[in-house]
Amino acid sequence: MPEAELLAGCEVDHIISRKHGGLTDSANLALSCERCNRAKGTDVGSVVGPEQAFVRLFNPRIEEWSEHFQLTGATVESKTDIGEATVRLLRFNSPDRVLQRQVLQQVGAYPIR
Repeated sequence: MPEAELLAGCEVDHIISRKHGGLTDSANLALSCERCNRAKGTDVGSVVGPEQAFVRLFNPRIEEWSEHFQLTGATVESKTDIGEATVRLLRFNSPDRVLQRQVLQQVGAYPIR
């Protein structure tokens, strides 16, 4: 999402929270929109699937977005359990977020190339 389109902008997020031993260094920091960062909190994963297995969240420092997600219209779909945990926990597809992506798509501002 273009930072200019976010009401609260972006903030620095610990990928692995300090609570779980994550360091405050560039390898463990990422820009995150305020909504995603608040939804994530100190979580490092979630339970997914019928077996309710614990799965870690997507790590943008070591993984490619396209390995775990795909954009279908304005909806972010998961391709893996890591993607599923991340999409659900960070609420990527709440109605207002999908609508925002649709509007940005109409003016050619999303996805960013």
